[in-house]
Amino acid sequence: MRTRNRRGFALPTVIGALVIIGVLVTAGFFIAQQELRIGVASKHANMAVNIAQAGANEVLGNWNGYQLGNIAVWSDTTITDTIASGIWEVSIANSNNFVYFLTSTGTVTEGGARWSGAERTIGIVTKMIFANIDPPAALTTRGKTTVKGGAMVNGVNTTPTSWGPYCGAFATNDTTGILTNDTSIIGTVGGGSVAGNPPYDEDSNIVDSTFTNFGNMDWGQLTALAAAEGKDVSPLRPTINGTQPDTFPTGRCDPNPLDNWGDTLPTGPCGSYFPLIYSNGDVTIQSGGTGQGILLVDGDLSLRGGFLFYGIIIVQGTFETQGSGNRIIGAVLASNVSIDQQSLTGGSEITYSSCTVQRAILNNASLSRARPLAQRSWVDMSAVAN
Repeated sequence: MRTRNRRGFALPTVIGALVIIGVLVTAGFFIAQQELRIGVASKHANMAVNIAQAGANEVLGNWNGYQLGNIAVWSDTTITDTIASGIWEVSIANSNNFVYFLTSTGTVTEGGARWSGAERTIGIVTKMIFANIDPPAALTTRGKTTVKGGAMVNGVNTTPTSWGPYCGAFATNDTTGILTNDTSIIGTVGGGSVAGNPPYDEDSNIVDSTFTNFGNMDWGQLTALAAAEGKDVSPLRPTINGTQPDTFPTGRCDPNPLDNWGDTLPTGPCGSYFPLIYSNGDVTIQSGGTGQGILLVDGDLSLRGGFLFYGIIIVQGTFETQGSGNRIIGAVLASNVSIDQQSLTGGSEITYSSCTVQRAILNNASLSRARPLAQRSWVDMSAVAN
């Protein structure tokens, strides 16, 4: 019997099926991997935005006027931090001392070398909000006021030497020398002088609240903030001598000592430290001290020679100076609650400076905050760049 030579088709069919199955499996794995990558990329892109937003929120929520208020106009500084899922980096640019632009970049570190590295950048336009302390004159007061013995009250707006780079955006207009409820009881004796635009002015609306209410803050809130800052200097009463800036061994400003009231030299270690200082009773300051910021006195204040202060002084009692070399560059509000006599003598000087007034507020961590604009403050800069 003859055997036929039959060529089978089963093996090619099986091989073809295996090839097709292999292609399908490979395609499936590839598509699944792509889907995984797309999913992880989408997740990490959103995570990067959240990290960037977290960084911006951290900076805004803990706005440090002491550090950030010293950024020169059109300059910036950068703050970075690491959280569980990544790293944020926030650049704070000063536009005009009142508007700041925050550029926050979030980078994902989660997922190891293969999956980490997603990065997104957002931008936030912010404006400063702060306590409404706006002295209308070099000296605002009530009751009889005498300027004598070469003392001077000057409403001509003055920029302190070396403060020019930090004062460009502030008002430059002059103001009143002495503003009171009755100009007929202002007097000059023996070389005392008053200057300004005008030198004297009268405002019948000067009442107790002029010296205790400041926009949304009152006297009690201000003094509580000073205590929270650690600058209730009442234990140093009745006489405070030689207030001077102080530093840590590293050279960084040390705000802890009660007699460190900042440094009137902007480039010094404490040059951007503008404390809120409080005395809960009568106090005398003497012996050539220096300071800057806002000084609150719940009683009488007497300056006895050689005291230099940049900023705002608010006195609930009587304000007087004796001796020479007392210089206040900024503004003084003296309530004179006993309707006694304000007396400036012996070469003392009060000179109005809008720059020192505003910097004392803007650079204080308790009184100033940056907040996003009400509309169109946020932008995804990564999307814009693409």
